[in-house]
Formats: sequence, C-alpha cells, structure tokens
Amino acid sequence: MSGRLAAVAAIMVLLAALPAEARTVLTGGAFGQGLLGPAGVLAHLLGLLAIGLWAGQSGGPAVWQLPAAALTAALAAGMAARFGVRLPFAGEGLAASLVLLGALVAMGLRAPLVVAILAVAAAAVFHGYVQAGPPLFWAGFAASVLLLTSAGVGLVAVLGQAASPRAMQMCGGAVALAGVLDLLGVL
Repeated sequence: MSGRLAAVAAIMVLLAALPAEARTVLTGGAFGQGLLGPAGVLAHLLGLLAIGLWAGQSGGPAVWQLPAAALTAALAAGMAARFGVRLPFAGEGLAASLVLLGALVAMGLRAPLVVAILAVAAAAVFHGYVQAGPPLFWAGFAASVLLLTSAGVGLVAVLGQAASPRAMQMCGGAVALAGVLDLLGVL
C-alpha cells in the first residue's frame, strides 16, 4: 500500500469514528452547530463526501455545479421543513441516497450534467430536510456542505494518484454499504 493511500485510509477511518447520532450537541453557538453538525453525523458526512467524489470524477463544470446543486437543494429542503412541509420517509431517503451516491462513485458513472445535477439535488434534499436551526445555523450548515463536498473533490485528486485504481471504487462501495446498513437499521 502506498504512503498516500495509507494516509487516505487513515483519514477515512478517523472520520468514520465520529459519533453517528441524529444531532451532535455543540457549545459553539448556532453557527458552530451548523458547521460541525453534518461532519458529526455519519450519513451526512459520507453523503456529502460522495457528492464531491462524484463531482470530481465527472470533471468539467460538474466539479462546481454538483456541489452548488447539493447546497441549494439541502438549504431549500431545510427551509421547507421549517415551514411545515412534510417529507415522508426522510430517514429511509437519506440512507437510500447513500446507496445511490456510493454506487455512482463506485461505478464511475458519467451521467449527462443535467441528470447528475438532478440526482445530486434529490439526494441532498434528505440531507437538508432533517436539519433545523436559526439563520446562523444555516450559514454554518452551508459552509459545512461546501467544505465536505470540496473535500470529496480533493480526495479524487489524491486517489487518482494512488497506486491502486480501485481506491475510488472502494470508497464508493463503502458509502453504498453504509447506506444499506442504515436501511437495515444496523447503523
């Protein structure tokens, strides 16, 4: 195993060790809760990283348009929830979004940009819908979404230089597996 691949694997293990809770209690105020909340919930962390991974794999304008679509959809869904719009099976949808995004990354599917944007937006709805907080929370949440999706894009560059071309498939497979385990109630 090359040094870079070992470093990436170590980082992924450390990130996966974060608590997988519905909410993470922070003392940093609303902005801090919004900023750190998605990184402290395994489903959000993996989903947003997978969006960035797929954006990086897709290349071209998808590198910025997929994260922008994810942010827009997540914020819109969060605001809709705040105004009382109900989204049935939000938890199951969140887990299913991991299966979808993980499979897209593992297969390296290059979809037309419009289809990719719609798929990412549909997945991101479930990541934003379950959030709640005052305006500063949403500012922190927006920053977190952009940071996590950007980390996924950056990870593509690192994994692209790794010794094993299967590294990206393994990352996508791990995200999809987490989604399946969440659907089964194991996570």
